[in-house]
Amino acid sequence: MKANQIRYRHVLGAAVATIVLTAIVQGAVHAADIKVEVTGSNIRRIEGEGALPVQVIQREEIDRAGITNAVELMSLISANNSAGNVQLGNVIGSNTFSNQTASLRGLGGTSTLVLVNGKRLGTFAGGISGAEGVNLAAIPFSAIQRVEVLKDGASAIYGSDAIGGVINFIMKSDFSGIDTTVWYGAPTRSGGGEQFNVAATLGAGNLAKDKYNAFLSIYYQEQKPLNQADRNFSKTNYIPDEGVDTTSGQTFPAYVYNPVTGDGLGNPGFPKCAPSIVIGSRCRFDPAAYPGTQGLPDTKQLNLFGSARYQINGDWQAYLTGLYSQQDTRFIIQPVPLSDQIATTATPTGASDIILPPTSPFYPHQFAIDHGVDGQPLGIRYRCVECGLRDNEDTNRAFQIVAGAQGTAWGWDIDAAFNYSQNTAKEQPNSGFFRYTTLLPYLNSGAVNFFGPNPSDVTQHIQSLNFTDEVFNAKLSGYGFDLKGSSEIYTLPAGPLALALGLQAGQETLKQNPNPLLATGDVTGYGGNLQVIDHSRTVWAIFGELNIPIVKNLEANVAVRYDHYSDFGSTTNPKVALRWQPIPSLLFRGSWGTGFLAPTLYQLWNPATPGLSQAGQSDPLRCPDPNGPGNETNPDCNTQYTVTFGGNPNLQPEKSNQTTVGGIWEPVNGLSIGADYFNMDLKNLVSNGVPIATILDPATYATYSNLVTRQATCVGGPPCPITAIDQRFVNLGEVKIQGIDIDARYTSPATDYGRFRALLTGTYYISYEVEQPNGTFAGFVSNAFQAPATGITPRWKSYTALTWDLGPWTATLGNNYQSSYIDVHTDNDGNQRRVGSLTTWDLQGSYTGFKSFTLTLGVKNLLDTNPPFTNSDLTFQSGYDPSYYDPRARFVYGSIRYAIR
Repeated sequence: MKANQIRYRHVLGAAVATIVLTAIVQGAVHAADIKVEVTGSNIRRIEGEGALPVQVIQREEIDRAGITNAVELMSLISANNSAGNVQLGNVIGSNTFSNQTASLRGLGGTSTLVLVNGKRLGTFAGGISGAEGVNLAAIPFSAIQRVEVLKDGASAIYGSDAIGGVINFIMKSDFSGIDTTVWYGAPTRSGGGEQFNVAATLGAGNLAKDKYNAFLSIYYQEQKPLNQADRNFSKTNYIPDEGVDTTSGQTFPAYVYNPVTGDGLGNPGFPKCAPSIVIGSRCRFDPAAYPGTQGLPDTKQLNLFGSARYQINGDWQAYLTGLYSQQDTRFIIQPVPLSDQIATTATPTGASDIILPPTSPFYPHQFAIDHGVDGQPLGIRYRCVECGLRDNEDTNRAFQIVAGAQGTAWGWDIDAAFNYSQNTAKEQPNSGFFRYTTLLPYLNSGAVNFFGPNPSDVTQHIQSLNFTDEVFNAKLSGYGFDLKGSSEIYTLPAGPLALALGLQAGQETLKQNPNPLLATGDVTGYGGNLQVIDHSRTVWAIFGELNIPIVKNLEANVAVRYDHYSDFGSTTNPKVALRWQPIPSLLFRGSWGTGFLAPTLYQLWNPATPGLSQAGQSDPLRCPDPNGPGNETNPDCNTQYTVTFGGNPNLQPEKSNQTTVGGIWEPVNGLSIGADYFNMDLKNLVSNGVPIATILDPATYATYSNLVTRQATCVGGPPCPITAIDQRFVNLGEVKIQGIDIDARYTSPATDYGRFRALLTGTYYISYEVEQPNGTFAGFVSNAFQAPATGITPRWKSYTALTWDLGPWTATLGNNYQSSYIDVHTDNDGNQRRVGSLTTWDLQGSYTGFKSFTLTLGVKNLLDTNPPFTNSDLTFQSGYDPSYYDPRARFVYGSIRYAIR
């Protein structure tokens, strides 16, 4: 540690000395001569365009689209894959602790660098499944001025780890006055899902006159829950005509098996299965149909952002910014399943068997006689309806403070800042969770009726055993320092040669503290063996950038970045870019660079953690045909398995090689058309295991059988039942991505009928190929193989908007589109099927004719379009993909804004 500290001081001193000495040598070049700025999308923007493809989303675009938080804002970025659309619809039951991340190029949150005012924001603190990256709920939405999206991947300025790209949220910096908005919306379909927002920004001071400015922005949002059963596209996990059966064999009324042989016997009282359903010759539990199971959770979100600036003199300005966010997510799902199949290695006793003694008043004697086992104890696979719905609450907090100064000295523009961030996550059960060591003895006592209503005293006793202690808390804290300077250092015949130098250094520490009862596996619904993590990492980097005018209208930009990780050594990553503007209305650009992404602390050090798969999984050896005759009672068909999550200290860094070529053309006044081709080659991508659907697919099982653990001995001999499936982090081969980003904008001249503006942003993937275990590359990949991706990656995704302005009136019609894609599973005939395309329309109108007031009325999903059907079993919802469709469907909203500047 001392050696690292000494090295850190030497590098810091060298960087500062380099900047200062170069500035002295070059003399007093006025800082105002150099402007580094990403301009917005307007007809003159081509003059300000650089050599890199940057999408700029202004605040006006955000508001006209009806966007209310940073997660929804991702829908305006076609380079972002479809995951994370709307509020948390994709996290129910996913063990992500309600984290919401961006995913540029479909590469996940860890590969997408998220900045606030160009400064790094601390990443998420927790998540059993390793759902890391910046939690977008931490972004102070009401303070956003614009968003800049760098799409070419790794950045030698912001960080070589930005393999997917960079999203930079630029906040307001000089605000005085009052700006408040009250917003409310509700679905037109019944069942809940209402949303309420209130925002206020208060500021004072004028930098030019008063030498200071300070403001505070407050944003609060409530999203009410929506049950899966309240939508026809999500009301069931059983759709036999489409081959979908993610129901569970842990039922109420309970399923009975022979504990000696393991053979399934059936459901006493069949076909009376309610609240379970009849499938074939047995009862099965349909989670989506069970009353109270949510598809959209109850969410409350608070964001605060403050900024203070002081003009020290004509050249220097000091600044201080801070943000705080709190996200409370309460989600309710079906009662906990209990059986020998669920937690054979997860409980303190090594088993979770429920055995019904023949002395119980609820023993089904006639059923036992019919099966030749009367008088013998019976094994029970049980959905504990007496336990009630599982009611859980996540609380995530984020805090960041940045203090710095920027100005000019010796002809250099200099910016130096210190930042500290802290992210915490905790989870608290409210009801429906129990300790195995207190619940199982009572369930095994014979006092509980597993096949029908229970006496009130039995229900009350079970409810009294509820476990409501905090089960998990984690903290990821970090601090950093960055220093950068830029100046024109020499004048070439074609223009000034500009140099930028910089240093960044910091440390992050992850502490994860599960309840000791989770570490022993004694809490239902958690799998078990969640262990303590306490690791830190120090990173420092130096970078340089040179802008070289070659000839008139042709310039090159050369950058290089050196990063040193305390746990992964060093890496050097260059970037080269060219910008050519042969005529004022035409610009060509291209770039090449490399990237390096070290595994996160969680991916490295999280201990092995048993969890639970989605329902509807089948053992390819013991149940090769889940829908075949006799398999209705086969416990190895359409069930759930224990899975092993966890870190892997042997992970290797991800590496990338990226190229972009494109340009912008302004053929007539008011019209700009931009297109950029991108080519990305990424190796050693880190994945949270091979998807279970792929492991258990009979066609690929032989390849992945090493990831399956089976019982050592069993009745009838091998192959014995599956006891665990390995889902620990792995480096999963290579990914090759090619595509084109489109950005076209038009603004008409003012007419008697108003002014019209049109916008089209889209991304088309030429190929998205993932390396297979045999070394070949698959064709275009959607979520049929989710090794690197989060959510699906359609070939074409776009956002189109047409805006009309006339006096105080403004109206915007928006279109969200994504193309069809290959489904996860084949159809019932074994043929590849496609998920249909999705088109939704949004409409918004606003009026500013009242002094200081703006009235807005809008509707999302104007035509009340249902999602396309998918047979995916990768989420707990069935029938549709919650990663890109808002289950609220048509949603009407209105707002009142009052602003004085």
